[in-house]
Amino acid sequence: MDSVLAQERVRAYWNSQPCDSELSNRDRLSREYFLDIERQRYELQPHILEIISKIDWRGKRVLEVGAGIGTDARNIIGRGGVYTGINVDRGSTEATSRALRIFSLPGTALECDATSLDFPDATFDVVYSFGVLQHIPEAGRAVAEIHRVLKPGGELLAMLYNCSSINYVVEIMFPRKLGVRILSVPGATALLQRMGFPREKLERHRELRRQNSRMTDEEWLSRNTNGPDYPYCGVYGAKEAAELFAAFRIENNETYFFDHRHLGRARWPGAGKRTQGVGSALGLASYRLREKGLGQRLAAQTRYRGQIRPGHMSATGPESPVSGESLPLTH
Repeated sequence: MDSVLAQERVRAYWNSQPCDSELSNRDRLSREYFLDIERQRYELQPHILEIISKIDWRGKRVLEVGAGIGTDARNIIGRGGVYTGINVDRGSTEATSRALRIFSLPGTALECDATSLDFPDATFDVVYSFGVLQHIPEAGRAVAEIHRVLKPGGELLAMLYNCSSINYVVEIMFPRKLGVRILSVPGATALLQRMGFPREKLERHRELRRQNSRMTDEEWLSRNTNGPDYPYCGVYGAKEAAELFAAFRIENNETYFFDHRHLGRARWPGAGKRTQGVGSALGLASYRLREKGLGQRLAAQTRYRGQIRPGHMSATGPESPVSGESLPLTH
């Protein structure tokens, strides 16, 4: 699948179900709906608030690439950021706009493609992008645009799925592949459902395997990020991340998070905590980077005319078990 078609399918996916919207059954786009999602998001991933707290947002012009329904946006605005958020789809953009109005917060939400930002050079002090870049087929072009709209000395705080994580190396590539074969055994779906796995996704995985029993690792990865029909996702190791962010200087790198939901009713103690030493085995890696200067800016604009590709990517489209890296980067 070419990058244009993959991006269109990603856009359509998020338009129909904005990120985290599945977490709440309250009245859609109500105040209670947004608060319920906020509570669940930060209970599951408390590291998000820790990562956000690394930056002094007061008075800074901020661009969020991939605002979702505006949960982190409200936090950033509350810390003093002068906020603009973009989404590639209309549904998420409307949800973010609605959230800002409901909570009477200043800020702007725009429908915009990250690979073609409609802002002048050197507009923003900070760009924030949590778990978004790996879903952009031409991620290199998006990073080049981020670099362009950042002011000299500006920062980028980003998260990428980490290809050395337990989620990817172990869970996705081995137990899940075995599990999808077991689904063809009578009674297997009911058993896995009793163990805490969602029946709808199990049945969809079984159906897709019947249709295509020989899929590539890239296709398999995408089916195991945001749902069995998710169209595109990549994972990045240290080398790929360094290439993607070559125009920035890494100031900080930490890894976070193992999503216990992928274990059904089982739990892993400390799943949401930061780990030192073996951190590369966790799902989210936090980086803080700074731009290297004008020479790197010009070089990046040339370099990203091509595409930096992650280690494993796909264009096909259950759950986001892959890990990620959060990178505060500075220009």
